Amino acid sequence: MTSSHRLPVRPGPLLLFGLLAAGIVATEYAVVHRADFSQHPALPPAVAFDLLVVLPAVFYLCLVRQYRLPLTTLVAALSGGLALSYWLLPAGGVPLLEWAGRLVGVGEVAVAGYTAVRLRRVVRGYQLARTKSADFIENLFAAGQPVLGRLTEAVMTEVAVARYALLGAWVPLEAGSGEQPFSTHRTSGFGALLAAFAGLSVVELAAGHLVIGHWFPRAAWVATALSVYSLLWLLAHGQAVRRRPVLLTATTLVVRAGFVWRVAVPRAQLLSVKKLTDVPTPAPGLLNAARLLLTPPNLLLTFSEPQPVRGLYGLHRTVRRLAIYVDEPAELLQQLADNHPTH
Repeated sequence: MTSSHRLPVRPGPLLLFGLLAAGIVATEYAVVHRADFSQHPALPPAVAFDLLVVLPAVFYLCLVRQYRLPLTTLVAALSGGLALSYWLLPAGGVPLLEWAGRLVGVGEVAVAGYTAVRLRRVVRGYQLARTKSADFIENLFAAGQPVLGRLTEAVMTEVAVARYALLGAWVPLEAGSGEQPFSTHRTSGFGALLAAFAGLSVVELAAGHLVIGHWFPRAAWVATALSVYSLLWLLAHGQAVRRRPVLLTATTLVVRAGFVWRVAVPRAQLLSVKKLTDVPTPAPGLLNAARLLLTPPNLLLTFSEPQPVRGLYGLHRTVRRLAIYVDEPAELLQQLADNHPTH
């Protein structure tokens, strides 16, 4: 499964659902907290209907249909609506909630079994892909595509973040037999720069939590959670850069910048490879992949034809020139020159 066959996940339907769901919840919250709410017997069932029927319907129209999700994901929407109903409505005020709770319980058991079966398919697909390639992320996407479809990029990217952040120090170098690795972090000071950046982020996290928490305690915890997640990303990116070097085979040059960008270029498509002494001027069709390594690039690749570059969450770019950094540019140039004397 090549990256060109994976379609990016459109964020529009997800954003629309978020806005509509927020509007529904805000409206029901305002209704429940009216001073005369208890004096209108029809209001509690109406609120329950909106949360248990309308909200899942919006979920279906915006997400299930647009992203072609399994209908079983509606159980998650119904569970969320039920949780909101218990939170907003008086206890025991709406008998419908009791029956909805029973249905959700049955649905959750069914979904758990269904998920276990699908997860087993993903694991088997990954084990098969691993016998052919040492690239963890490519294997992960290949295993997830038949099961998750258009959600593969989003879900598997998060799996990759967790894997590199928590286990990256113990995973092997992602280079297989016949693939010559060229590191991109040893002589650039990437590790020190990333550590300094992470240290500053920790200081800002603590200061921000104290300042925001003084006035808005809940918002402070949300901001702190987002900051911790950002730190996980930094850690994952740092480990991915170390474990995912540039690879050269007899036929292909594979450029990887952490897990953010990846492009596999046939050596026959390399029009030229030149040394750089400065950052190239931004231009259409040019991608500076070294920016993610916190260092200026030292090689500029020019392709005879546009090449697709895969990014996070299914994002893609098409480039004619690619600026990269490797620790041993002279060695890479020599290896390329062995079969392409004009370089």
